[in-house]
Amino acid sequence: MAKKSASSKKKTSKPAAKKKPAAKKKTAGTSAAQTSKEEALAKLNQQQNGNTKFQSVVLFTSAILFFLLAFVHGNAGWYLMHCIIRGIFGFSILLVPILLMAAAYFTERQSGMNLTKRLLLSLGLTVLVSSFFQIIFVGDIGKKGFFRCFKYLFVAGTENAFASGGAISTFLAYPFLRIIGTPGAQIIIICLLFLTIMRLMDLSIRQLWWYIGFPFRKLRELWNRDPEWADDIPEDAAAEEEPEFLLPEQHAPKIAKVHRKGTVQPQPEPAAAEPALDADIPDFVAADQPLPSELDDMIRNSYSQPQDDAPYTPAYDMDIDIPLPDSEPDNAAIVSPDELLQDPPELAEPAAETENPSEPAAPAAPTVPARPYQIPSIDFLQNGVSRAGDPAVDQEMKEKAGILVDTLKSFGVTVRITGIFRGPSVTRYEIQPAAGIKVSKITGLADDIALSLAAQGVRIEAPIPGKPAIGIEVPNSHKDTVSLREILESDSFRSSKSKLAFAVGRDIAGNAVIGDIARLPHMIIAGATGSGKSVCTNSIIMSILYHATPEEVKLILIDPKIVEFTVYEGIPHLLIPVVTDPKKAAGALNWAVQEMQRRYNLFAENSVRDLGDYNAAAAQPNSPLEPMPQIVVIIDELADLMMTTSKEVEDAICRLAQKARAAGMHLIIATQRPTTDIITGLIKANIPSRIALSVMSQVDSRTILDTGGAEKLLGHGDMLYLPNGKIKPVRVQGCFTSTKEIEKVVDFIKSQTQSEYSNEIMEQVEQNIPVTKAEGKTKEQRKDSGEPEPGSDEDIFERAIEVVVEAGQASTSSLQRRLKLGYARAARIMDELEEKGIIGPYEGAKPRRVLMSKEQFAERKMRRLQ
Repeated sequence: MAKKSASSKKKTSKPAAKKKPAAKKKTAGTSAAQTSKEEALAKLNQQQNGNTKFQSVVLFTSAILFFLLAFVHGNAGWYLMHCIIRGIFGFSILLVPILLMAAAYFTERQSGMNLTKRLLLSLGLTVLVSSFFQIIFVGDIGKKGFFRCFKYLFVAGTENAFASGGAISTFLAYPFLRIIGTPGAQIIIICLLFLTIMRLMDLSIRQLWWYIGFPFRKLRELWNRDPEWADDIPEDAAAEEEPEFLLPEQHAPKIAKVHRKGTVQPQPEPAAAEPALDADIPDFVAADQPLPSELDDMIRNSYSQPQDDAPYTPAYDMDIDIPLPDSEPDNAAIVSPDELLQDPPELAEPAAETENPSEPAAPAAPTVPARPYQIPSIDFLQNGVSRAGDPAVDQEMKEKAGILVDTLKSFGVTVRITGIFRGPSVTRYEIQPAAGIKVSKITGLADDIALSLAAQGVRIEAPIPGKPAIGIEVPNSHKDTVSLREILESDSFRSSKSKLAFAVGRDIAGNAVIGDIARLPHMIIAGATGSGKSVCTNSIIMSILYHATPEEVKLILIDPKIVEFTVYEGIPHLLIPVVTDPKKAAGALNWAVQEMQRRYNLFAENSVRDLGDYNAAAAQPNSPLEPMPQIVVIIDELADLMMTTSKEVEDAICRLAQKARAAGMHLIIATQRPTTDIITGLIKANIPSRIALSVMSQVDSRTILDTGGAEKLLGHGDMLYLPNGKIKPVRVQGCFTSTKEIEKVVDFIKSQTQSEYSNEIMEQVEQNIPVTKAEGKTKEQRKDSGEPEPGSDEDIFERAIEVVVEAGQASTSSLQRRLKLGYARAARIMDELEEKGIIGPYEGAKPRRVLMSKEQFAERKMRRLQ
């Protein structure tokens, strides 16, 4: 049996031994099959990667093409496709390119669903958003019937894509609005959009609440992070002696103990200094008792508040008598030319200088002249020319109203005239469209209306603020002149209590428009050359001269053009002479910043909030305070200042615009370059009031007003006035005053008293002039140190030596490039270098050899310094 078993084992072992090569062959075959399969899979993956890349490129290109087709009009076939896209998608023309780009991005990443499902999802989301816009914001779907509604929405989207959901919104908007009604449709579409967003973002209700509460949790963390133990330390004790704080190693076990037990254990108190108050303060103060620091705050607050209980009265509401000219002025107020030629009366001696010369000089009110200041007579100014009430003008307005109605009717727009208002330069026709006519359809016909009326241009105000009507402003055939006199004689100007009231002009309805610099409180006047900026600034200055005395208002006039404000030189309202140098203008603005800070320090010392309260306190009997005037800084051309000292000017303007209102200081800035590098974002953000005159493009109008319209103005004082607090600008025809009228008024004011400028203020303006690095050293310092004057021939020659020695070769072109010279000057320097033996002679096209080594140049430099 044993032999049989052994023999059987041998038999069984032999076949097993023979099967090993077969197994090796099998594994080799499977490995070869696997490698071939992997190679096939790699080729397939590579092919798929190429396809997905191409698909993503096609989607991205389609997004760009769709965007261009939606917003570029074009002509011929392009215009046809433009209309079809806008008619189909409507408001969703903004969403489709975004969805296509997102599909391109995810397709290239090969994440999520395939391309077909992704495009279907994008289409469904587009239908949902279009229907949401149509149901929520438009509501109207036109006539009954699905196909009529489809056609109606298609036409509406073609005319104005942003006022319609497009034809694609018919699939949801039509059944919802017809079956459920408007309120139910709005609720259903909001719920559908909410569910879609939750599904796409894969959010649960719990996650949604978490995201909503996230900012509140952050605020709570920041609030809890504030160390409350700092409030328990008396400020006086902390100022007298530093408390002994425990080290972190000593605090750590005690903090851990507190956390373990859950209650606060009394800690050993450090040796504290004596309390600021004489009362005994326990170690732990009860919750209903104020802490020592809170007591100090209460004491400080009680002293910081005004002692009297008089209510706060702004400066412009103070009832101050103003000597205004009567409708028929006194003959005594008019000065003959002979009196103007007489010498002005002598002024009293100027006040003594301030005790602290380091502080900026205060523009103290000048000493009272021998006779009181008289407001100039209104007879110095001329009346304007107006054609209001002329029968020919009335007939012309009626004819144009008929043409306007017929023109709109020819385009399928039925309207009726509700009012006609003739202004100095334009006439506004107020129309009310019939039911179902969109406002956008009328605004798109501006050019057609101008063509039918043979007008220079038409501005449409849709709608008029406060009226259910649309205003169409058409230029007048004969313009009226608005004079400064008629605005100053108006009841609104006479009744104004503010010393800084100024005449703006007349609006379209013919009403006088009066501004108040104290309420603005700063203003930008911008427009193209010849649009009326200087006339507008002159009207503001003349209004102040007619409404305020030199003791009440002071002016700082900055005139880089030199010729605009020089006529006002010598009037007592001027704080300093008219500034014409750009660097001195920066110094004057820096002085104004220091004066603003000085005023705020005085307000804090006397517990008042603004200049009106301070002057009211100074007017009290036996008050040691002296009243301070309001200061208006007027800059005629900001662009010239920004080209020379832009950084210093911008910083000073921004600081004044941010803080100077309560100090009684105001800015009026005029410029003929309304670009973003002149009217920077900081300046624009801090100056809320603007006057836009005629500009060249809509971009300039948006730079000034953040909206278009100024490009359609007529010039010559036609402006859009946007004071602080108004939503829309008001069209105004600015008032005009001639140079002869200004000279008469200025001569009359000078005949009473002449301005005596403060030498201390002028010195501080000189000290505040910004100094560049090149001007940091004086000529004597450069001469003592052996340093040549920058820009001189000697300086350029030394720099040329340094350039050629460092380069190791010399050429005229290299000197031109490195030293920024012209060819003639560079060639002359090359000849001088050759004469001095620094470079070699001319060798044709090759650069010249340099004969001076770097060591020799260093020795030459040291000798020059010695």
